[in-house]
Amino acid sequence: MKEDVIRKVALDIGNNKIKLLVGEMSSDFQRIAVTNYVKTKSNGISKSLIENPEALAETLREAIGKAESIESPITKLSLALGGPGILSATVNVKSSFPEKEIEKTDMDNLLRQAKRQIFKGREGQYRILYKEVYNKKLDNSGIVRQPIGMVGKELQADIHLVYVDDSYVQKFIQVVNKIGIDIDRIYLNSYASAKGTLDEETKKMGVAHVDIGYGSTSIVILKSGKVLYAKTKPIGEMHYISDLSIMLKIPKEGAEEILKKLKNKQVEADNTIRYGAKKVTLREIKDIILARTGDIINFIGSAIDESGFNGVLAKGIVLTGGAVEIEGVAEQIATRSGYLTRKMLPIPLKGLKDAFYSDAVVIGVFLEDMEREYKASIEETKEANKVKKEKIKEETTSNNKINDKKMDRKEEIDNFLGEIEEVEPEKEEGKIRKVIRWFGELF
Repeated sequence: MKEDVIRKVALDIGNNKIKLLVGEMSSDFQRIAVTNYVKTKSNGISKSLIENPEALAETLREAIGKAESIESPITKLSLALGGPGILSATVNVKSSFPEKEIEKTDMDNLLRQAKRQIFKGREGQYRILYKEVYNKKLDNSGIVRQPIGMVGKELQADIHLVYVDDSYVQKFIQVVNKIGIDIDRIYLNSYASAKGTLDEETKKMGVAHVDIGYGSTSIVILKSGKVLYAKTKPIGEMHYISDLSIMLKIPKEGAEEILKKLKNKQVEADNTIRYGAKKVTLREIKDIILARTGDIINFIGSAIDESGFNGVLAKGIVLTGGAVEIEGVAEQIATRSGYLTRKMLPIPLKGLKDAFYSDAVVIGVFLEDMEREYKASIEETKEANKVKKEKIKEETTSNNKINDKKMDRKEEIDNFLGEIEEVEPEKEEGKIRKVIRWFGELF
């Protein structure tokens, strides 16, 4: 492995596909690129739940084998997790104390309070996948960006936590560890999807980011770059496949084939899609899709209303995920949601050609990892500069003290010389020379 680069491995364990992305960033943070990307069929997982740990472990082992090399073995990675078990809550917390300078421990105390309120004494049961602290205030003042270092006697903030039962997380950790890989970080998959899709302006202005994946649909609402709300429902592309299979009385494989042809616009001249000897009209297919999309639209609308942030979506709804490639899905959401709606492909990366909507999560994990490395470097530089400034300050203070002492001694000497002017030189010559020699050494 090259020493002049930062290397990261991102993993997205989906219900249909496993995606493993390997990428590098130059140590000066000027260049970033994907070096390997492996996609393979998922095994051992259904509806975001691990059903067969051995099968899933074997699939991961194969993917890692394809992505690593002797020179660059994969020993750790970061992954995204989601599913219908994801919960989200926001609370306002405050703390009072005798007037003092606010420290990091005071902010940590607010977070502990939020955990107690949300988890109701069951903190050990849950794993936090995302946290955000916003609307920070000091002594009933307006919102402050960073209270640490300021002086006050009451601190408050709104704290948003996205969390899941820790037993759910541990099952994934165990599978990854089983194949000899350590986990660096675990991210909320809907946040990772937004990270891999949205530009900074969109996140700042306010947006509902919706990822319609294979097994679930996730929504996160962002404003000022912060996640304000998150929710997931087990409804996605697999349900379109199931509906087509049932309504058209064809096997699942046939429904998958029809959906794939619809995505790729492989439509016959007579507006039908062929499966074997069977021909299905486009109108019939779209009616089935329309019914299921209606459920997704209802979920999006109710989630936005439930969040209370429906008034901050200046950028409307952004859609990504594999299911938005299905013809008519995005159009129906745009027509019926009442919000400005558009599809958005993942952020383009050097080394990754033709990224699809379904690649957003794994790209987001990779980008978040790299951003953390960059921020850590910035903080390290700040800390080094702080230490340097403190050292300079100490040296300056020390020198000033020395100079003060020098000036005090100079006054003493001037007074002494003034006194000895009246004394006979012969008798005081040795004493004068001694003082003059010391004076010269000092200055």
